Amino acid sequence: MKTIFTFLAAAVSYCGVAQSEASFVKNHLIIKIKDASYRSARINLQQNKLGITKLDNLNMQLGIGHIEQIGQHQNTKTFLLVYQNDIDPVSVAKSYKTSGVIAYAEPDMIAQGGGEKMEMPKSQIIPNDLRFNRQWGLYNPGTQPGIGTVTADADVDMELAWDIETGDPDMIIAISDSGLRLTHPDIASRIWTNPLETLNGLDDDGNGLIDDVKGWDWVFNDNDPTDDLGHGTNIAGIIGAVANNNILFAGANWNSKLMILKSLNASNSATYSAMANSIYYAADHGAKILSMSLGGTASIVIGDAAAYANTHNMIFVACMMNFNNDTPYYPAGYSAELPNVIAVGSTNPDDSRTAPFFWSATSGSNYGSHLNVVAPGNYTYGLDYQSDTSAASYWGGTSQATPLVAAIASLIWAQHPSYTPEQVRTVLENSAQDQVGKPAEDVAGFDQYMGHGRVNAHVALQYTLATKENESVATQEFQIINPVNQKTFQVLSKGNHPGRYSLIVHAIDGKEINTSNVNIAAGENKFPFDYPAGNYIVTLKSESYTKIFRVIAQ
Repeated sequence: MKTIFTFLAAAVSYCGVAQSEASFVKNHLIIKIKDASYRSARINLQQNKLGITKLDNLNMQLGIGHIEQIGQHQNTKTFLLVYQNDIDPVSVAKSYKTSGVIAYAEPDMIAQGGGEKMEMPKSQIIPNDLRFNRQWGLYNPGTQPGIGTVTADADVDMELAWDIETGDPDMIIAISDSGLRLTHPDIASRIWTNPLETLNGLDDDGNGLIDDVKGWDWVFNDNDPTDDLGHGTNIAGIIGAVANNNILFAGANWNSKLMILKSLNASNSATYSAMANSIYYAADHGAKILSMSLGGTASIVIGDAAAYANTHNMIFVACMMNFNNDTPYYPAGYSAELPNVIAVGSTNPDDSRTAPFFWSATSGSNYGSHLNVVAPGNYTYGLDYQSDTSAASYWGGTSQATPLVAAIASLIWAQHPSYTPEQVRTVLENSAQDQVGKPAEDVAGFDQYMGHGRVNAHVALQYTLATKENESVATQEFQIINPVNQKTFQVLSKGNHPGRYSLIVHAIDGKEINTSNVNIAAGENKFPFDYPAGNYIVTLKSESYTKIFRVIAQ
């Protein structure tokens, strides 16, 4: 049975429903004070004073209710003005601009949070989680029913990637969404706690938030980011559901801590001020990666926050939206100008670009020149925000592809903590599988529909293993033509590691089938592959280089 949500019309829509006319909070205005004016200001938020006569007079005339900082105002100089009554923020913004002391003023736009939900009818490292067999995006043997057309190996090869890396326990991954079922046994142990804060009714770390021990909720402005929608719990589980615990699902990252930031309410809407605050909080509190499955029109306050994240070396992973067009939506659109932003599209269980998603015939993963990579995003099973045991629902949207890419990025960074965000993004792009989607869309190299390709966690981590000490980013030595047709295995080599290799073939269950010796040179190399149709693990191993592939024989 399909779960129906009522969506608020918004200028920014979540990554899973259609966009309608612009909307904003009618008694809000966002302003940023110019540097020179800020230096002489006497800010007193308790008294709702900015300490600048022109601004305080305007606030008083318009009936200010209270003033909130966006981020730490010492760094951002940005504030949310909340009036006692509704205003016209567009015309009011003009009055503030004429004061000469602000850098910009804009409405507090509304975003909506992402993905539609469907209830389900009642060597390699394969985790023992009971519902891992439903996580086709991680491991897809081509047999799962009820999720459309399924193609074996249309996944990110997670079971091979885990043999290399499962995550850094000291890393923090932030999730700005609708919160989390904080007591869920399949994820509760993964929740980040603020080491500078205790539950004592005080603002111990001086960030303006009282008792933010487990993140923050900007919807109700309190320290309880409990999920009341379900989307955030699904997203968090994709990244970090506890693996190998014999219950439910396995997150792509097994060890890192999850910072839970609630910016999305139960009506599936989020203000720009809440989104910006969550970005600043993540950057200020040590998150290495932020996953945000929201998007909409360009905004100064969101652009500033994304740029701030870049200066703090925080990767910002964002969804492309689901309107099946090439219109840029933000923050994903900032990938064209900021090296830390990764724009993510969605694929189906047959590796095609998702168009449509299961919930609407007119939907589809957005595309365009700012797209970086795509990842599995349709029919995504996950944790339930109302139950500790339910595994009977799935979501679909670029929202669901986004946290998977964020998790894979975290594994790359765990292998190479010296990488910059741009280098991690480059590894994701260079290791993505190309030409796996529809031939009309997924052409060789970058294209607007699939970006650099569908991410592959295992190949990405093989990059990190092949990185030399004096190289900033590894290059992909081998590519293969997959599936294997006409019983010929083709290997394309860049020529950096030529020579004699052992070609070892294993069945998908790990049993070794055959080992042979082959020579590999730069360019195209062809070898016999006379095996029955099915899935195989093929290892190419020399004294200096090892590469593992999942191969489909047809």
